[in-house]
Amino acid sequence: MNRPLVAVGGVIIDDNKVLLIKRSKPPNQGDWAIPGGKVEYGESIFDAVKREMKEETNLDVIPVELLAVVQIIKEGFHYIILDFVCKVNSGELKASSDALDARFFSMEEIRKLQVSPTTLDMLEKYFSKKEKLPLFIIDKE
Repeated sequence: MNRPLVAVGGVIIDDNKVLLIKRSKPPNQGDWAIPGGKVEYGESIFDAVKREMKEETNLDVIPVELLAVVQIIKEGFHYIILDFVCKVNSGELKASSDALDARFFSMEEIRKLQVSPTTLDMLEKYFSKKEKLPLFIIDKE
């Protein structure tokens, strides 16, 4: 791929715990991450968030607010990711698609997990409430 891919992520926070999935595919295979994926041609970013969240977590969500713009250039990938805070509309949490597992974690627990530096950076900044949204996060090899 010789151009960046646009992707989306859905951040669900319940009782100060964040929903993460365990990735089964690169990049960051085996890491815990924000659920999400690539925007399909002709698809709105909001529809992409809804689709990806349904595919990976079985939850129907409503994107509420842009949390972060994340750039990742590593492992032969170049992504521009728009992460949205989402509200759960319906559904029962169940890992599916390329998610091996899906669970809610506190920040204390997340700091001990295998998560990408960008995910940890974004969540630390979000919970510190010290930076104005949207956040801008850059990760490069």
